[in-house]
Amino acid sequence: MNEFKINEYIKLKLEQNKVNIYIDGKKIIQCKYLLLQKPQDNQTVQEENISSIDQITEKLDKSLEMNDSLDPQDHPIDPETEFWAHCSNIQAWAENNYNTQMLHVNLSFPLLKRLTVAGDPLAKEVFKSEIIKRFRSGDLNVMTFLTKEGYLEFLDWDEGVFIYKDLDFETRKELQQRVKEAAKAPRDTFIIEHED
Repeated sequence: MNEFKINEYIKLKLEQNKVNIYIDGKKIIQCKYLLLQKPQDNQTVQEENISSIDQITEKLDKSLEMNDSLDPQDHPIDPETEFWAHCSNIQAWAENNYNTQMLHVNLSFPLLKRLTVAGDPLAKEVFKSEIIKRFRSGDLNVMTFLTKEGYLEFLDWDEGVFIYKDLDFETRKELQQRVKEAAKAPRDTFIIEHED
């Protein structure tokens, strides 16, 4: 079994060809897939003003998404290579003070929340500021995720007022509509959180 320890709270394991993330010894998330950058996409990505992985997601190859049904022989990346790629991504995220712009929002915030609960002092320090920073970034997909998944509930009253302060009417209206639509949709399948 392959294992990689990021820090005293985070460990990744390759188990039955699946990459699982453990926080404080508990399996909480299965990494579903990697986003790949094709060489021809490199120019487009470099020309745009990209500040987070969430903004680039639409431009990257998602051929590994939801490919659980693929025969391991047909998978474009062997499980061990995929494991080490996930380890590298999570390690870079941790080394950059849990900067949620470095991982997809569906992965970074559940990890950060679990690390906060586990008592990681850095996670406790940056959790609220990451929620505020990412909400105020203006990325409606991120804002919708944070709202729908209840992350705004972790903010104090003043912080909650602050994040909405500069939103114009149209942005508020669009966000409200997206949250309504997201509430009707099935839960995002990017990660699986284990409560046990």
